[in-house]
Formats: sequence, C-alpha cells, structure tokens
Amino acid sequence: MGNDNVASFLSLDIIMVIKELRDKYGYHAAIVAAYVVVLLFLMFGVGMGIYHVMQHPAFLTDGQFFMEWLALPGGVGAYLSLFVEQYFYMTFWGEFLLVLEIALSAWLLVVLMQKIFDTHFGAKSLFWYVPLFVSVVCINNVYFDFAAIARLVIMLAVMNLLLLLPKDSKWLCVLSAVAAIAVYHCCGPLYLYSFCAAGLTLAIIKKIKYLDWVWTLAVAAFYPALMYRFVMPLTPAQVFYLPTISRTILELYQPVIAMFYLLVPVSILVQKWACKKNFRRPAVCYAVVLAVFVGVVIGVYRMFDSRRERFSARMAWEAELGNWQYIIDNATKFPGYDRNTNFYYDFALAMKGQMASRLFDYPQLLGVEALTIEEPMAGSVCYPSSTMYFHIGQISESLHYAYESVIYFKDSPYVLRRIIDCLIISGRYDEAEIFLKQLERNMLAHKFVRDRRNFIAGKDVRSLPKDYVQMKQKTMVKRDYIMSPPYRNFEELFLVNKNNYAATDYLLCYCLLSKDFENFFNVLFKSKYDLKHLPKHYQEAVAIYKATTQNQRKEVAEISLDAVVNRRFMEFGTICNRNGADAYKIVKQSFADTYWIYYTFENPMSKNFSLKNSHKE
Repeated sequence: MGNDNVASFLSLDIIMVIKELRDKYGYHAAIVAAYVVVLLFLMFGVGMGIYHVMQHPAFLTDGQFFMEWLALPGGVGAYLSLFVEQYFYMTFWGEFLLVLEIALSAWLLVVLMQKIFDTHFGAKSLFWYVPLFVSVVCINNVYFDFAAIARLVIMLAVMNLLLLLPKDSKWLCVLSAVAAIAVYHCCGPLYLYSFCAAGLTLAIIKKIKYLDWVWTLAVAAFYPALMYRFVMPLTPAQVFYLPTISRTILELYQPVIAMFYLLVPVSILVQKWACKKNFRRPAVCYAVVLAVFVGVVIGVYRMFDSRRERFSARMAWEAELGNWQYIIDNATKFPGYDRNTNFYYDFALAMKGQMASRLFDYPQLLGVEALTIEEPMAGSVCYPSSTMYFHIGQISESLHYAYESVIYFKDSPYVLRRIIDCLIISGRYDEAEIFLKQLERNMLAHKFVRDRRNFIAGKDVRSLPKDYVQMKQKTMVKRDYIMSPPYRNFEELFLVNKNNYAATDYLLCYCLLSKDFENFFNVLFKSKYDLKHLPKHYQEAVAIYKATTQNQRKEVAEISLDAVVNRRFMEFGTICNRNGADAYKIVKQSFADTYWIYYTFENPMSKNFSLKNSHKE
C-alpha cells in the first residue's frame, strides 16, 4: 500500500512538472514544432532542390560584386539574401539553412517589436508567423523570400534606433531623414514607403509629434525623385518601386509585394490591440492571430496560386539534372497547358529517343513555338535554348544562346559554366580561360574551375571525360555562324551526322508541326530510318499525306504502314466525314495522341491562340 502511495505521489509530481513545462515552454515548443513541419514540407512536400535559382549569381565574397549591388536601391538587402541563398547550390544544407534563417529572423522580429512597444507581452505569434507566412506564399522563389525577410529586419532595426533617441532631441528631424535614406538604400523604395507608414502609425499610437515623420515622408517622396533625376541611370520602376532586381519577380509577385507594403503598419496595429487587451488566456490571442494568418495564406493561394510556375520550375530543374524519364512521366500531370513544360517534355522525348512515337501525348498547342522556345528573346528563353542545343550537339548555337543569357543574368554561374564547356569542346582554350578567371571569383566554383583547367592541361578529369568531349566534337557543327532559324540548326546537325537521332527527330518533328510535308520527306528519305518500320507519328504523317495529296512523291510508295495505323486512320476519317464540324468533340477522346488531330484541328493560329492565355487552355 505504501508503494502505491509513493507511486501516486510520483505520478502527481510528474504531471505537475509536465503542466509547469507546458505553461512555461508550451508556446515555444509549438513554434519549434511549426518550423519542423515547415522543414519537412520543404524537403519532402516541395523538394527545394528545384528552387535553386540557376540564374542568380554567387560571387558574394567578391568586392567588385558587392559594390555593384551597393549602388542599387535596396541593394544591401538583396546582397544579404543572395549571400544566404548561395548555399542552395547544396541541396540538403540549403533546405536546412532556409528554415534556420527564417527562425532566426522571426526571433529578431519579435525582439524588435517588443522594443518598439517597450513591453514583454503581446501577440507574439504575429511576428513568429510572419516569416512562416512569407515562406508559404513565396515558396517558389526562395530569393524573394530571403530578400523580404532580410529587409523587414533591417527596416525595423532602423526604426528601433530612431525611437531610442529622446523625443525632444533637436536632431530627431535630421536623423529621421537619414534613417529614411538608409532604408531606401538598404531595403529599397517599397520598404521606405512602408517605413514611413509604420512610423506615422506608431506616432498616432504613442501620441508623439508627427513633424519628424512628416519630414521623413517628404524625404520618401523627393529623395527617389532626386536620385532618378540626377544620380541613378535606372528605370522609374527600379528607383520608385522595385523591391527586387529581378523583373520576373516584379511580374509574378505583384499581390505579395502589395501585401508587404502594409505588412508592418498593420502588424503594429494588431500588436497594439493585443497589448491593450488584458488577456487572461494569451493562448486564445495566439490562436486568433494564427487563424488570421492561416486565412490570409489560404486566400492568397486561392487568388494567386503559382502552382503553374512551380511545376514549370520542376521540369526545368529535372532537365538540368538530366532526369528525362521523370519529365516524360510527369509533364502531363499538370491540369492545363504550359509552354515551358511543353518544351521540356519535347526535349526529354528527343533525349530518350521517343519523340517520333510520343510527341502528341502532350498537347502541342503552340506547334514549333514550343518545340524550340526561341521567342520572344528573354532570359527565360535563352538558357533553356542553350541547354537544348548543347545536348543535341549544336555547340556553336548553344554558345550563342549562353552569351545572350549573360545579358539577362549577369554573373550567373550556370551560364558561365555552359560558356566554358562550349568553348572547351570547341577547342577555344584561350577564350575559355577568360571566363574561368571570371568564374573563379565565385567561391562555390573553385572545383569546377580547377577541373576545367586540368582538362585544358591534358589531365584526366572525371567531371569532363575525354570520350564525352570527343563525342560532342564528332556530332557538332564545325563552323561558327550567327544565329540561324531552328530548321537550319537541326538540318546542319543532321547533315554532319545522321546517327544523331535526337537532332534528326527534332528536324522531322519541326517539319510535321509546320505541316511541311515536302521537307519532311526530303529528310526522311535521307535519314537512317527503316522505311518498313517507321515510328508511330511518322507513319501517321504518311497516312494523312496519302489521303490529302493528289500528286504524291513516288518514293512514298516504298513506305509501309502498320495495320493498326491504317485501321485507326480509317476510323478517324469516317468520324470526321460523318460528323463534320462536330467531329472534334468525338475524335478528341480517342485520337488525342495522334498527328492527325493536330493536323486537322489543333492549329493554334486558326484558334487565335496566344502565349498570354496559354495556361488557360
């Protein structure tokens, strides 16, 4: 019995200890759990490897690089975010550092807000979950996530320094103007305006004089104009608005950027409300604030879902890794049409030798416009085009597109590596050394630079085998020239080496998507394809050519068609003849993977198709 009493007392003691730990550390344990969930989500649910922003530079220990960023509005904040993001070139540690940086920033934001209100109680969850909210909303652009959080911390730190000054200081007006200028250069114009709005909000709450903040507001209005007019040779968007240096982010994240404009002043109001209320149950306050942020996240996702961009980024990353089968198996899983996914799917088919039999498993709504993705000329086009030409052997064209990419993505390590490899394969070692010296400034590229220099010196290098280089040299076009139309590029590769089936399929499918039977047969009869056993889509092209052309080429009679192809074409023709304009709805179900439906119905130009609304198709 005595033992039972002891056991019961021990149980009560344990329960009391657990309750005490829960009351004392329960909130912090919940925060830690939340960030663990985020880490698992990033690693397994999202796969952060696909968000290595391949175009961003990593020259972050180089003085020249730092000075270039320092001269831009918000350049310091951008530099800090790039400095952290460079570690995303290491997949696992990049994910780990992302969560660590978000947690650290969240803690700094809480400390800064507590100092602003000079209190130890408040809606702490508000700023613990702001970074979490930012990460979820902007999960498909890690750079923007880092930049936003870093600039928030800098902006609140400047505000704290300003509030530490005595309210009756005669220098307060001048120092507020200096603070505004500092925020402009460290964080950018958007954060300067938010800084002013937050300051005015705080002045109203704390009942301090407005003059200093009105003066700061005047600086916010006239200082960017002064910089634009007399100092900075930048566009108005960069000087007055740009929160990041990337135009793509400006276009894709307008709603998120707008939210950041009001994030701090609105958070200050909520924080003040939480401090004013004498909550007997702080957990209720935390739960309410958390519920509000969850609601905002859901609302943002419903209104501005960026799943299409994330999916397209995944296809690009898998192509960078050479995971062609993954692209083929997953490209059709996104509900809707995406031009970039179309390009990478076609690219993967060519690399796996399946383009002639599976091309129309994905809807080729843009025809050759998605097969080669060469227009409009932009950074999002140049690097993928360089990758495609590099893999199929057109080294000179790959080099030209890589040079174009440098214009859009200055100092990109991925682009510089492509240029160096193209020059080495072409035997232009002196030119390669120029870019090796430039890339050597990148602290993450020293091994790459050393390997390429060893190769030039005649040493064996595992990362660039001699037989691989010799294979590329054998298939490449020897002469260099200004960019030619895609058809000519594929034709040059075909004429150099008819065993290059990837280039041959690109050439033949380019003709099919252009509905150019004349050149299609010119290439087909010169290729090494067996006319008695042609791939599926080439047989389908022959079938429709025979059915629609009166004066046929004599050589076409040598081509044999499988019984299945003949039977399905008869069914297709019967349905079309019987149903007329309504035939498309019927044949779309059974013949969507054929060239016939593309040739007959899927002409994008006749349907007023455009890139702008391609994702709605």
